[in-house]
Amino acid sequence: MRRLLEAISERMQGFIDQRDNLALVVQSPESDCLPILKTIEGLEANNPSDLFWTFTDRFADAVTYAEAVVNGFATIHAAMQLAMEKEGMSPWPDIPAHIRAARTMPSQRLRDVAAFSRELLPIRNGGDNVWTLYPLEILDPVGFAALMRDVLHHEMPFPWCHHLRFMIRDDPFSPALQSLLGGQPGIDWYQPDLGADAVYRGLQEDAADESQPLEQRLSSVLVMAGTDAAVGRHAQAIEKYELLLQYHAPRGNLAMSAVALNGMGESYAKLQDVGRAEECYHAALIPASHGEHPPIAVLLNIVLNLASLRFAQQRWQEAEPYYDAAQQLATIARDGPTKVRALEYRGICQRWQGMLDEAERSWIDGSVIAAQLEDVDLCRSNVERLRQHYAETGRFREEYERREQLVALSTPRST
Repeated sequence: MRRLLEAISERMQGFIDQRDNLALVVQSPESDCLPILKTIEGLEANNPSDLFWTFTDRFADAVTYAEAVVNGFATIHAAMQLAMEKEGMSPWPDIPAHIRAARTMPSQRLRDVAAFSRELLPIRNGGDNVWTLYPLEILDPVGFAALMRDVLHHEMPFPWCHHLRFMIRDDPFSPALQSLLGGQPGIDWYQPDLGADAVYRGLQEDAADESQPLEQRLSSVLVMAGTDAAVGRHAQAIEKYELLLQYHAPRGNLAMSAVALNGMGESYAKLQDVGRAEECYHAALIPASHGEHPPIAVLLNIVLNLASLRFAQQRWQEAEPYYDAAQQLATIARDGPTKVRALEYRGICQRWQGMLDEAERSWIDGSVIAAQLEDVDLCRSNVERLRQHYAETGRFREEYERREQLVALSTPRST
């Protein structure tokens, strides 16, 4: 993954350094936005003579988008003015009024604010202003493309946009910019490959890179193990988790040892090897529950896995205390939804043991917490358990009340 992101960084740095193209259109889906933006953040740190202006505001229409970008620029600008004054430096010049005026055409506002940013360079014309217009959500791809086309329009030999670079997002699933600007001079196109296969190859390269610290290489192995498990390559996942355990256990890294053992247990469970899964989960409990600061999230996951294992075997008496422990750990971890689910399944285990009063209390507690979380689905599930319980025990008034509650939960809320 490190090498993959380095390749993306080198490609973008090459665009910043060149002098032929005004814009780099980066074709990336929403799922890839965050790693791309993190890469751009790294470029900013490596280019102190340039100014970077990155805006991720949602695009709904040109007017509101231009307003959001200008306001974002103004916020950063004002903060820098204040900081410079406190340091006894000459502050940046004020933003011209016509840029702040909402009546100006959206494309012109963006052109003007980008042009104004040139005046803020530490040395006039001594660097570049890199403008990244990268909406995390584009509701109107055609409208966004039209706005970017108008912003980027320039005439030679005296373009308005000297010492400016634009990096602009285009969605490869709705490539409106490609349709409007494809083939035009001054525009570079780049589609980084951050698909699952490319990421996995990058992790493999990182893990095999002997020039990197071993801990860092093993971090890539951990991600690869999780990926293998997620796509059903459970034998490969177990091999990687075993490697992690062999490294971390002798060094007393309790949290990572627990993670590795739990991961092995989950893969054995998927392979229907219940015996080995159970052994791994029980072994994982030891490092997860010891030490000065036990990893609560890891311990919670292990306990839930043991609960699920016993539940699938219909060993209700053994599953119940695991779900009870899980709901308590979820409280410590401040994981409300997991607490509600653990309460619901604790109630199911209690019902099958004939502990009807205890089951009722579990489902009541679960429905109350779910309502406090405003999680309609979790609330509905616990209320339905209560409705069935009241129907089976002949408590028809309470059953009717739960029916009414279910109707209310199914009714869309007015805004």
